[in-house]
Amino acid sequence: MLTPDQFKVNEAWIAVRMNEKFLFVKDEPYDIYVLVDVASAYVLGHVLSKVVDESPHDKDVEALFREAWEAKRQWAEKLIVPENSIAENVFRIQAEKNGLSIEIVPLSDLEPIVGPLKELFASDFIGNAT
Repeated sequence: MLTPDQFKVNEAWIAVRMNEKFLFVKDEPYDIYVLVDVASAYVLGHVLSKVVDESPHDKDVEALFREAWEAKRQWAEKLIVPENSIAENVFRIQAEKNGLSIEIVPLSDLEPIVGPLKELFASDFIGNAT
């Protein structure tokens, strides 16, 4: 298990899909990926990805990394990506272009960090349909 207190601010970022169910925009299904600072759980930005495209476009992830740079004015040392993520390659390419090492971990290891964010996202952005 990874926890925020194991990291310094800007030491590591996580790229992870936030939604469990598809988001529908104009009747098209999307996933939303976020880039998060591990230590602070600060969301550096997000990118929408059409489900039919499977993973975000390179240009969108590149723009997401630029947005993160503008917020932090430095790169993290590493990018953490959950294993079996369909977006791993596109995030890996941008991370490597910017000098970040890559760490692949089970999604369950990220639960203490991204779990609360996913809960907030589900309740605030999607709403609870019960």
